[in-house]
Amino acid sequence: MLTGTYRDEGVYQNLSNEAYHGDTNSISRSGIMTFLESPYRYWAKYLNPQRPKDEPTPAMVFGSAFHCLMLEPDKYGDLFVTRPEKVLLKNVGREAYDLNEARIEAVNQNLGKKTILTWEQTNLLLQMQATLFINKQAMELIKGAIYEQSYFWEDKSSGLMVKARPDILHANMIVDLKTCADASPRAFQRAMVSGGYHLQGAMIQDAVQKLEGRWIPNVINIAIEKTYPYSIGIYVIDEDALEAGRVKYKSALLDIKSYIGDNEPWPDYEPQTISLPSWA
Repeated sequence: MLTGTYRDEGVYQNLSNEAYHGDTNSISRSGIMTFLESPYRYWAKYLNPQRPKDEPTPAMVFGSAFHCLMLEPDKYGDLFVTRPEKVLLKNVGREAYDLNEARIEAVNQNLGKKTILTWEQTNLLLQMQATLFINKQAMELIKGAIYEQSYFWEDKSSGLMVKARPDILHANMIVDLKTCADASPRAFQRAMVSGGYHLQGAMIQDAVQKLEGRWIPNVINIAIEKTYPYSIGIYVIDEDALEAGRVKYKSALLDIKSYIGDNEPWPDYEPQTISLPSWA
């Protein structure tokens, strides 16, 4: 088994996002995708005892903020804060200047406690939220569900602990909310493959079946663009894609298991011959 922070098999209803990602003993969809890219990269990111702290990218921070705003708005103020823009004394006067400085200092006091967003990020979040609110189909998929519930379970074939955290869970469907640059069908198809969304759907299906004894047949992704006019795409991942994702993630777990405990270095990119792509 992997070593590190450990959480028992089960369903966790109120686990924070930080605690979920902090469990280093279990393997998520993103971990599997990293392994499929390169076993060495997986070892370097998750297992190397000398690895640097894994800092979230700006895109990850923004995505987390949007998920929280849409799905857990009661927690948003506890986790995120907007830094006021700097103003000039000559432009606003002493009273407004001092008030703004006090607000900036209050935000600085929250360093390490809350994630700080810019005004531009916050305005973008609110514009995207407003666009989702007026999309009836999307809101029907979002409302009245269980949000951000965490699953930890042991994969039977490999014996490894696995984890998944569906954004939105209904009795008959799994829904994931994705922020993206392009929500068109062709772009989403590429993102599904490169991001492993079909693996993620299959993992959640398997988690719910094992831990709750029920099968959820429908896996749906809501993709919303991060630029005006914030177009929205709603995509049902078909059974063939989900089954391909299931085969792929289970095969990857077996491969990860075979490397654990082996004294040999985890392999990196394979030597290969490179030719010109078709577009060149």
